[in-house]
Amino acid sequence: MRLLWLRNDLRLDDHAGWQALADYQGKTAAVYILPAHWQKTDAAGLHRLGAAKAAYLQQALADLSARLAPFPLTLLQGEPVELLLAWHQQQPFELVTHVAQAPEEAGWLARLCDAGVKVQTFEAQPLFEPEQVAPLLEKFPASFTGFRKKVEKFPAWSVPAPQAAADLGRLQAANCPLTTGFDWPAMPGAPVHPAWQGGETAAQGWLKHYLFERRALAHYKTSRNDLAGRYFSSHLSAALAWSCLSSRTVWHQILEYEQQWGSDEHSYWLRFELLWREYFHWSLRVHGSQLFAAGGLTGKAGLGVFNPEYWQAWCEARTGWPMIDAGLKELMATGFCSNRLRQNLASCFIHELGLDWRLGARFFEQYLVDFDVASNWGNWAYIAGAGHDPRQGRRFNPHRQWRQYDPGLTHLHQWLPELGTVTLKQVEAHQRGERLLDYSAPLLPLEC
Repeated sequence: MRLLWLRNDLRLDDHAGWQALADYQGKTAAVYILPAHWQKTDAAGLHRLGAAKAAYLQQALADLSARLAPFPLTLLQGEPVELLLAWHQQQPFELVTHVAQAPEEAGWLARLCDAGVKVQTFEAQPLFEPEQVAPLLEKFPASFTGFRKKVEKFPAWSVPAPQAAADLGRLQAANCPLTTGFDWPAMPGAPVHPAWQGGETAAQGWLKHYLFERRALAHYKTSRNDLAGRYFSSHLSAALAWSCLSSRTVWHQILEYEQQWGSDEHSYWLRFELLWREYFHWSLRVHGSQLFAAGGLTGKAGLGVFNPEYWQAWCEARTGWPMIDAGLKELMATGFCSNRLRQNLASCFIHELGLDWRLGARFFEQYLVDFDVASNWGNWAYIAGAGHDPRQGRRFNPHRQWRQYDPGLTHLHQWLPELGTVTLKQVEAHQRGERLLDYSAPLLPLEC
């Protein structure tokens, strides 16, 4: 039998795993396993499956099941290796799955191989094939600019075209010998960002709408740093993180947009951001567990001092900095906040509160619907000076940031309506410790 193990590759189009099943002459099955430890709370009070994130995953799996019908998608919950070995013992199979993105997944695959399971892997996330970037992996560029300049020399940037969806009409379904199904965590309301609905069907519809119906890409470079709105950015990150869309599909759809409407700085910049994602992806392949160490890739980042008062206030969005609290409230309620907000949250967490950057990365991992292990950890390391950054860390001036990106306090009023009509100067004064607002005192004055 041949078994396809899905993880964050929840689509049918451009998917080598489904093609491997379609090419097989015998019984086949497909499984998604919800790791039990994702819902276990650690010593810091964190887990890996916030409500909005769980809601998106549930929607994505439901959509995939509907697209596959009548071929069944098996759902299991527990420790992945134990479940797969129990299945293999009762019904031996050849396992097909996408390559490991992080050390945890690599450990899973190694244990399966050591136990005698034949494992066949394929690529599901990157733009480029491994052989294309192989010369870079021997001495990986220390900066994104170095990486970008090299890959842009590839002929036509040579991003392979996405493959057509496999013909699954002849699949012969095998029955799972284990107890199937799993319990979703309590998700009261479980709101997700209004531009997002989980699954390949919704993702394909949004991509078409964003590029060709709304033509919102026409202002992408100008608006991408905004804090609120439906069209200020592409909002493709969740679909890419769970691979409801392949990055190659998005890339080539942008090229098609350029053929119709012409290329400009806006269309280039969205491809530029896909290259950032690609850079973090291959960096994690090269550096592995080093990225998750206190010093990160540089070995120079400070560990930070755990302050329980600061940490609790952060987790409850009551730092006393209204602009930061508004971002935290949005993140915890919707599973999303803008890239500009993420950078400012990380900067305040690391450089103002002095907390361990890895704790902040884990906080984001719990809540972000679009959590991508390489991009999330790579960006936090970047801000902390533990990653690919020649400046050894980025510290943002929060007052200057909000003057530039939310001068009318649109985002603040949306997430902290209790403040009523306040001015930017009043908010800044409060964050500096002057207590001009009927709002909790800041943990520390923001002097910058």
